[in-house]
Amino acid sequence: MRRLGFALALAIGPILAGCGAAISAQTEQTSRPQAPIVLTGRVVDNAGILPEATRKSLDQRLATLERISGPQMVIVTVPDLKGMTIEQFGLAVGNGWGIGDKARNDGVLLVIAPNERKTRIEVGKGLEATLTDPLCASIVSEDMIPHFKSGQFAAGIEAGTARIIDVLTAHPTRT
Repeated sequence: MRRLGFALALAIGPILAGCGAAISAQTEQTSRPQAPIVLTGRVVDNAGILPEATRKSLDQRLATLERISGPQMVIVTVPDLKGMTIEQFGLAVGNGWGIGDKARNDGVLLVIAPNERKTRIEVGKGLEATLTDPLCASIVSEDMIPHFKSGQFAAGIEAGTARIIDVLTAHPTRT
């Protein structure tokens, strides 16, 4: 399992960015671990930072990604990480929800905790070669953080999601 986490010293504070190859299929267990929050759709905005129109647009784009290219992606915003590091939280959510196809292990989870100034991209092992740690760090620092610094969380999430979708559609996993 690879992980990349680094603090970005920005005006808004430290943001952890990176990819984790931790959204793994539960191969030896028949039940999944309990996720710290409930899955309610492809976009789970528990932090309340996305307008309804943005949530709907993102949901449609993620459904299209899954239908055309194969990978399943979920976006989650939370007001806090429930006492966990963002890596722990992402792993608990990704594994607890079973994001992605079990055989391909191609789930992607974008976690944003605006109150804690943290964000992370967790990636299933089947996508490690496509969504590498450096690429995920670049997506967070170049596409998302500039918007977050000016309080435009929806724009940052949309920009990061668009770049992830671009990468995944250029390298479909569906066979």
